[in-house]
Amino acid sequence: MEFLQNLNLYQTAGILFAIALVTHIALKLLLRKLVLHASKTKNQLDDYLIKSISAPLKVLVWFVWIYFSINLFKKEFSSLEQVIGYIDIAPIFIFTWGILRAISNTEAYLLSRNANINKDSIRMVTRLVKILIIVSIALGIAQHFGFSISSLLTFGGVGGVVMGFAAKDMLSNIFGGLLLQMDRPFSVGDWIRSDKFEGIVEKIGWRMTRIRTFSKNPVYIPNSIFASIPIETPSRMTNRRINEIIGIRYDDIAQMPIIVEEVEMMLKTHKEIDQSEPLRVFFNYFNASSLDFNIYAFTETVNKNEYQQVKQRILLSIADIITKHGAEIAYPTQTLHIQK
Repeated sequence: MEFLQNLNLYQTAGILFAIALVTHIALKLLLRKLVLHASKTKNQLDDYLIKSISAPLKVLVWFVWIYFSINLFKKEFSSLEQVIGYIDIAPIFIFTWGILRAISNTEAYLLSRNANINKDSIRMVTRLVKILIIVSIALGIAQHFGFSISSLLTFGGVGGVVMGFAAKDMLSNIFGGLLLQMDRPFSVGDWIRSDKFEGIVEKIGWRMTRIRTFSKNPVYIPNSIFASIPIETPSRMTNRRINEIIGIRYDDIAQMPIIVEEVEMMLKTHKEIDQSEPLRVFFNYFNASSLDFNIYAFTETVNKNEYQQVKQRILLSIADIITKHGAEIAYPTQTLHIQK
């Protein structure tokens, strides 16, 4: 202790710097060992959390050195008194930084852990949590510097009403985006369509959603639109439907019952048709130049290419059945009667 009392301010500051440097190196080695240990565990969340706190802890070590060094010189430099009043809140910023990093890394962990979770909802929740933390810290700092929180909240309430009228469209889009995250009628990567647009969802933002149409053009849609129009999500379909009308000639009406029966039997035994879904084959229409029967069934696959192949095979099989019974598929004809 007597040795420390005999040191001047600059020597004491140098010793504090050396202590901070040693602490920084020791902390770096400790964190490296923690990371090595965490990498061996099955749960990877600890890796993300250690990564979150490493940088803020190192900054905190150097802040402590700066704080004590300024306290050493404040008697010699009176202007440093004001500096101390401001840097007192620096640890709050450091801890807030660490918390925000922890939230961001937790979000990254959740997004990388499971591909089946709703990534848009996770992003939305983490953003809201970050905003709440930042607003709370900002109000606390304002109170620390002598501002009246009640006055700020009152002013914020009045300002919120004014802003609400001035930016009601923007706010409706933001709330529309929040409802999209809560209801989840579609997610990023889904194929959606309405009477106004159709494409793949690329991004669900705070204010608008970006859709890539099948012509590869991006379409930006305000989120409030989705509350007023019906949206279809074909990418979530469970089956694809075959709904076709096939006509044969009027001359082949005698073959219609056997043709319908065989087509129905073919579909009921077809391995690529979902037998748990409705399946109908009926003679329905006396058309202008054909006798029409309807085929209604659902395929097992929802893949577009596979569905087209299944449908092609089924239609060719129906054509074979019609031909086998000496009938023909009808085409538009006209009969002209000429009086002699």
